[in-house]
Amino acid sequence: MFIRNMIIYLDLQETKEENVNNAKDHEQMLDNFVTFFIAGQETTANQLSFAIMELGRHPEIYKRAKAEVDEILGTKRDISYDDLGKFTYLSQVLKETLRLYPTAPGTNRWLHEDMVINGLKIPGGCSVAFSSYASQRMEMYFKDHLKFDPERFDVNAPKPYYCYYPFALGPRICLGQLFSQMEAKVVLAKLLQRFEFSLVPGQSFDIKDTGTLRPKSGVICYIKHCS
Repeated sequence: MFIRNMIIYLDLQETKEENVNNAKDHEQMLDNFVTFFIAGQETTANQLSFAIMELGRHPEIYKRAKAEVDEILGTKRDISYDDLGKFTYLSQVLKETLRLYPTAPGTNRWLHEDMVINGLKIPGGCSVAFSSYASQRMEMYFKDHLKFDPERFDVNAPKPYYCYYPFALGPRICLGQLFSQMEAKVVLAKLLQRFEFSLVPGQSFDIKDTGTLRPKSGVICYIKHCS
C-alpha cells in the first residue's frame, strides 16, 4: 500500500507539472520503483553482513568507524541527507567490503563487432563475462590484496580504475548504485550508533554464490545495546 500510494503521489506531481497522464509512464515508474525496492534489498543485506563480519574481525577498524558515527550523529535519532556525506570512513569500509565481496560477482557484455584485446581476437556476437570478484582480488592491482583495508579508498589513495567495478562500469552501470550505498550507510550507521557487537567464535565465514554473494552460514554476533 505504501509503495502504491507513493507511486500515485509521484505520478500526480508529474501530471501537475507537465499536464501529462500516460498509463505507460505510470507503469514504467512503478516498475522502476519496485526494481529499486526489491533488487536492492538482498544485495544490500549481503553487503552489510560482510561489512559486519569484517568489522568484527578487525576491532581497530570497528572502533574508528563507530567513533566517526558517534561524532557525527551523537544522540540524534534520525540521519539527514547531509549526515550521509560526512561518513567518510564508513564509506571506505563499505567500498572495501564490496571489493572483497561484490554482491554481484560478475557481469556480462555483448560484443556487437569483432574486438582485439591483448592480442586476443574476440568475434562479434559473443557474450563476454567479467569477474569483479577475481579482478578486485588481484595483487597486481591491490597491494596485500586479501587484506581488509578501508584506507585503499582514502581520498588521497591511488584510484583503482577499471579493476574495481562492483556495480559494473560505463553507460550501463547499475542504476541503483547510489541508492543502495545510501541505504547501506544509514543501516550500518544506526547499528554502530545503537549497538555493540562481536562475532561468535568458531564460524567458518564461507562464501556462497547463488548469483549474488552471501555468507554461507550467515554472520552470528553477540549484541548489546550501547549504554
